[in-house]
Amino acid sequence: MVLAGTVLAGRYRLEQRIASGGMGEVWRAADQVLGRTVAVKRLLATLPNDPSFVDRFRAEARTMATISHPGVVEVYDFGDDPAAGVYLVMKYIDGESLAHTLARTGRLSAEVTMRLVAQAAEALHAAHENGVTHRDVKPGNLLLRPDGSALLTDFGIARWAEATGHGATGSLAGTTGYIAPERAIGRPATARSDIYSLGVVAYRCLAGRLPFEGDNPLGVALRHVDDEPPPLPSDVPEGVRAVVERAMAKDPAARWPSGAALAVEARRALTPAATQTQTTFFAAAEETVPERHRSRRLVVLASAVLVIAIVTTISIVLGRGGSPQAQSPLGNPLATGPAGNVGATSEASAPGATNPGPSSGASSSTKPRTVSGTTPPPPPKNLTATPISASAIRLRWSDDSADEDGFTVINGATSRNVGANTTTYDWDGLAPNTHTCFKVRAYNSLGTSAYHPAAEADWVCATTQLGPGPAAPANLTATAVNSGTIRLQWTDGSADEDGFTVINGVTSRNVGANTTTYDWDGLAPGTYMCFKVRAYNSSGVSAYNPAAEPEWVCLTTPAT
Repeated sequence: MVLAGTVLAGRYRLEQRIASGGMGEVWRAADQVLGRTVAVKRLLATLPNDPSFVDRFRAEARTMATISHPGVVEVYDFGDDPAAGVYLVMKYIDGESLAHTLARTGRLSAEVTMRLVAQAAEALHAAHENGVTHRDVKPGNLLLRPDGSALLTDFGIARWAEATGHGATGSLAGTTGYIAPERAIGRPATARSDIYSLGVVAYRCLAGRLPFEGDNPLGVALRHVDDEPPPLPSDVPEGVRAVVERAMAKDPAARWPSGAALAVEARRALTPAATQTQTTFFAAAEETVPERHRSRRLVVLASAVLVIAIVTTISIVLGRGGSPQAQSPLGNPLATGPAGNVGATSEASAPGATNPGPSSGASSSTKPRTVSGTTPPPPPKNLTATPISASAIRLRWSDDSADEDGFTVINGATSRNVGANTTTYDWDGLAPNTHTCFKVRAYNSLGTSAYHPAAEADWVCATTQLGPGPAAPANLTATAVNSGTIRLQWTDGSADEDGFTVINGVTSRNVGANTTTYDWDGLAPGTYMCFKVRAYNSSGVSAYNPAAEPEWVCLTTPAT
């Protein structure tokens, strides 16, 4: 169980659990590096065991980080912590979900509903333009700020849960209540599926209830396919009614063509001039929709098994957004030590580059091997990296070959060989808080396989744990020595450090044990720079001094 006070990746301190559900939980957390409040969404520990799920989770996070829109919650970071599992770090929104608001109020006015729908539709349009389908639009994934503005969160991860067979088993009715008809019979989700779900959200706001309810999630899903929703209350204006009805059309082709179009009409819906136009336009559109045949139920019932799988998958009470900055590098993979110093990026040749054989951290199966054919073995797949201590990262991969002689694991600076049939290797000997990226390939007497991952940007990265570490230094000061040098001085609070790391906010430098003075040189005249320092040894790293970013010690070098 993860408790308040847990620190992820040596950076995000969990403060308060603010939501939980079938696939994970959301915490308010403190980003101790940037000094800001963030939201951390953590997946249940049982879900990330499938490497492909984690890879897709990371890919979706990267995608969402590319969507810049005021109606989409920003994603800052992605990580895999041994204490808490896979998590996303997102912008913290001071507000509540639409689901909580509706639980209190029951209904919303037509004006408020159309404003929320317009904002959510614009956010969906931004995602759709980037090739991202939400797949789980519902009140729980629509956040409301105190000023009433709305943001969509939790984009797209339902797609990956569906693809890998992972799904929640609870709160099914809450999600199947918003499922588009085509999804209920096993067809792929599209942008217009999201529009349907948003239409159901609007219906729920206006009516105070879902259009289709029931104790059986499968039955609720089937009602979306076959049944017409009950009419909205009589106090809902005709223009608003027309917007919602078209969004909820059974045939995707009859719905609003895009989120942008829905947003425009939602804002116009309350104007008297637009009401008649929208009603007429909707009626004309309905004439083009072929009459639905009741035989569709036969198709639905024949797909019942598929529906059950889908409805259990799409119930993601805490969706995983997207986004974001993953721990995979965007450029060349780099290995960094406690100070953040960049290691060599030259690649060691393999096999047999630097390691005489597998370490005790390697594990293998008993798969029989025979070298056959005239080509090298196929590459391994599904490489993952998980920090297991302050000095080791555990690597896992899938062995897709029956005839390799071994594998070469490469960390961007050096390589190590492990034996045939190995699928787990503990890369040890690292310093605490070391960020390292990896790839792996197979080899036999005929040659070597391709690397996995192949692209540098996709190498698998992790950061070793901090460990207990020595006591932190104290009393850091900065004094200008000349126009190009700042002298840093501090008090050594430990008797067992191996050295200190001095950080200027961009780069870092290591100095030896028992050091209390360091001249940071190479600066340009008139340079303004801030510093912090910490100690490290083989067991971990200390806290920074000063700890808070606003308290870092800063100085400007003389202009001449």
